Amino acid sequence: MSWHSKEVQEVFKELNTTPEGLSSSEVRKRLTVYGLNEIRGKPKSPLKLFLKQFTNFLILILLIATLISGFLGELVDALAILLIVLIMGVSGFLQEFRAEKAIEALKKLVVSEVKAVRDGKVVVVPSTELVPGDVILLGEGDKVPADIRLIDSVDLKVDESPLTGESEPVLKDHSAVLPEETGIHSRTNMLFMGTYIYSGKCKGVVVATGSKTELGKIAEKLGEIKEKKTLLEEELDKLGKKLGAIILGISVLVFSISYLVVREPLIESLLLAVALAVAAIPEGLPAIATSVLALGAYRMSKKNVIVRELGAIETLGACDVVASDKTGTITKGEMTVKKVWVSGVELGVSGEGFEPVGEVVFTNSGNEALISKELEKLAEYLVVHIGEDASLFYDNGVWRIKGSPTEGAALVFAHKVLGSKRVENLKKNTELVKVIPFDRFRKRKTTIHKLSDDEYLVISSGAPELLLSLSSYVLIDGSLKPLNDELKKEINEYIESIASQGFRTYGFAYKLVKSEVLEQSIKEVEEGLTFLSVMGIIDPPREGVKEAVEELRRAGIKTVMITGDHRLTAEAIGRLIGLDEGLVLEGKDLDKMSDAELERVIDDVVVLARVTPEHKRRVVKALQARGHVVAMTGDGVNDALALKEADLGIAMGIKGTDVAKEVSKLVIKDDNFVTIAAAVKEGRVIFENLKKPINYLLPANLGEIATILSAELAMLPSPLTPAQLLWINVTTDALPALALSSEPPEPDLMKRPPRKRQTPFLTNRKIAYFVLLGSLIGLVNLAIYTFTLGAYMDRDLARTLVFIAIGMSEFGRALVSRSENMHFWFRPFNKWLIPSIIASL
Repeated sequence: MSWHSKEVQEVFKELNTTPEGLSSSEVRKRLTVYGLNEIRGKPKSPLKLFLKQFTNFLILILLIATLISGFLGELVDALAILLIVLIMGVSGFLQEFRAEKAIEALKKLVVSEVKAVRDGKVVVVPSTELVPGDVILLGEGDKVPADIRLIDSVDLKVDESPLTGESEPVLKDHSAVLPEETGIHSRTNMLFMGTYIYSGKCKGVVVATGSKTELGKIAEKLGEIKEKKTLLEEELDKLGKKLGAIILGISVLVFSISYLVVREPLIESLLLAVALAVAAIPEGLPAIATSVLALGAYRMSKKNVIVRELGAIETLGACDVVASDKTGTITKGEMTVKKVWVSGVELGVSGEGFEPVGEVVFTNSGNEALISKELEKLAEYLVVHIGEDASLFYDNGVWRIKGSPTEGAALVFAHKVLGSKRVENLKKNTELVKVIPFDRFRKRKTTIHKLSDDEYLVISSGAPELLLSLSSYVLIDGSLKPLNDELKKEINEYIESIASQGFRTYGFAYKLVKSEVLEQSIKEVEEGLTFLSVMGIIDPPREGVKEAVEELRRAGIKTVMITGDHRLTAEAIGRLIGLDEGLVLEGKDLDKMSDAELERVIDDVVVLARVTPEHKRRVVKALQARGHVVAMTGDGVNDALALKEADLGIAMGIKGTDVAKEVSKLVIKDDNFVTIAAAVKEGRVIFENLKKPINYLLPANLGEIATILSAELAMLPSPLTPAQLLWINVTTDALPALALSSEPPEPDLMKRPPRKRQTPFLTNRKIAYFVLLGSLIGLVNLAIYTFTLGAYMDRDLARTLVFIAIGMSEFGRALVSRSENMHFWFRPFNKWLIPSIIASL
């Protein structure tokens, strides 16, 4: 239902309600029809989280081997294998469970109670019991508990950032009746569940609750998106199935030869097959993979990243597109004055965000002394005009603003010009007489201040082109000049110029008057002003973002900026961070495209503006359809669909909503895009350091298979027991493999292109190399075994020598597995490798 396009009386009629609200009996009836006003989440069960760790194909084979060993009475072997499996499972579970708890601690949602009109009286009711047709009252600081059509409002501004992602409060108008096609960003007569009343108060009628709200619809769509495995899980599954098929095939072959050809007893043949399975499976690999990921998660926690799912770290290293939300991630989400027009010239302003550090930079010629005086006048008038409507304060190591972001930015500018002491003195020593508030029709705010018994100061701020039309003079070089058509045209052109660059324009005008101003109409008060200044305000990129975008580009990773903000603002920020070569699309452009058309152009797109949650999801799917591995960042409910659809969802920890965090695999604690670039490097390091143990372990395991298989074909007793094989795989192999997983990153790591989605851990060429190497190891071991048996007729001694030979060959393999591209002597020093080899002896 398009409630925003209906008159209030029509809404009442549709919902069968009145301004006096519903009766208690009617509420009870509607509760049975609509249900409770809640959106139920699906918390992860600790048991399911634990069992998930045992779904790997290789681990399932080990569990089967455990059962066979136990059934045959080989309890030592069975318990040893089971212990390793449990250690692997517990290690992965603990990391993911800890991350879940970290996310739970961030949850502070749900409105518990709300003022509603029931039976003609204002009562406090649980928000879960609201139904369509309820009339409710909200004030500053309240959270909106359902979707609401406004009935009445006073100076109402709403923070819709949880839903739209944009930080600027939205001015609402209960009297508006909007076109049906009006987007959610522009529905000024509506309030949406999960948003906040920034200022003012209102009365409204509930039009949707629970899953029927805009928030609820997103939650329902989230439920339709299936959980995706990380790339690492996919690769390990493929590897496990490939190895598993080979292992089962060889085990069946060896059992058949042993039992049917050699005529060994059934139990001996089964034990031999189990020994071969144990030999073939790199038992240490899942544990090492988990350890590598857990260690990576720990390192990333030191870099402000919470890892909710271990495999996600490696996915970040494989991504070739980072689709990032703008507000609060690429930018700080803090409006900043960067340009000031005063005395006929444009000046720059240094510093970013709410920290009152910076200065005015003279970029044009002019009388600096006179301009400085006018700057001070502007700053002083700003302070007294803003008054207590905005304040700047320091809280927990961060500068914050209370009040309108635009007025907050102007106040920070005043601090830079005057210093904090003068600002505080001005606030204390100026008497405010009257305020004519800002509204969406007037587009300005006016204050009147008493300077002396018969002298008053009128100050107006707001849309500069409108203030210009109300002004008769302009202050230039310390004197009032009549504002003729030529000057008006010049100033208007400047306003249009900076607006086209994505700046929010904020104008300032004043006049000195006598006491009769107190008796004048608003029109009389605001005419004959002196135009003083235009400010260009923007939420600038965070420090280091441009460099991070360039670093990602060198690494073969494209950055796409996605925002609900206006196109001009998005383009301006894109230019500042180096996203200036490519297409800029708006949500309305996407609406005109089919999925196929979007896929054809998506590789050229660098900025998307005025997009909805469904638009973001379509963009992610289009990128994936082109073969890209997509990391998506976001903080609002509006980002949740895209976060879940992406190969890797990355939520923001400070400003991120609980919904965004729930569907993401990583959480950035400092909300900074630069942190993502650092995390990409960590992801690549982890993938490289997972390959090294695989390159080390698999030839060793194939060598063990070749040793047992060749002995069986030669009709000799098995050269290794299952316990010896397990010891080699878990102890002798594990420590060097673990040390290899801690290799320092290779120097050119961030200069390489990302690996393709289809790139396996094991290529056919590498498998052939490993088989050849394993066969050579097996033949050498068979020679040692055959010689020792023939010379000494001592099977235990022969087995011991084979056991030692395997260990020594694997230590050599550890050294050459350090890099596929560099000789191990030239690699950066790994302080763990040599000690691990010595410890394994």
